[in-house]
Amino acid sequence: MHDTVYCSGLELTVGVGFHEAELAITQTVLVDLAIDCDFSRGPARDEFTGLVDYFVLVQQLERHVVGRRYALIEALAVDLARQVVRLYPPVQVRVKVTKRPPAMPQVAAVAVECVRSAADFAGE
Repeated sequence: MHDTVYCSGLELTVGVGFHEAELAITQTVLVDLAIDCDFSRGPARDEFTGLVDYFVLVQQLERHVVGRRYALIEALAVDLARQVVRLYPPVQVRVKVTKRPPAMPQVAAVAVECVRSAADFAGE
């Protein structure tokens, strides 16, 4: 696949972190997605077949994290990747999660990134 859909700066509010300063709060994290897909199935002809609908995807990811808690942003990144490939099995997704640690004012942000496809979750 050589085509990519980007969704950058998605703000999700979620419980994330394991240090004392993070346990009782939710945080807004920024999520960047790069979704490798194939435009030739429809989008190149201005058709919906094979479309990665980023509007639907964002709504799904927002609903998915409501009320969830993650100790690690790495686990959040993998879980978001899982949701993307469940919705669009033929794609490969790169998920970057960035947060501002509340107890670390000397750090602008921390981030993690993972790359996954449906095959990575086949055993689940």
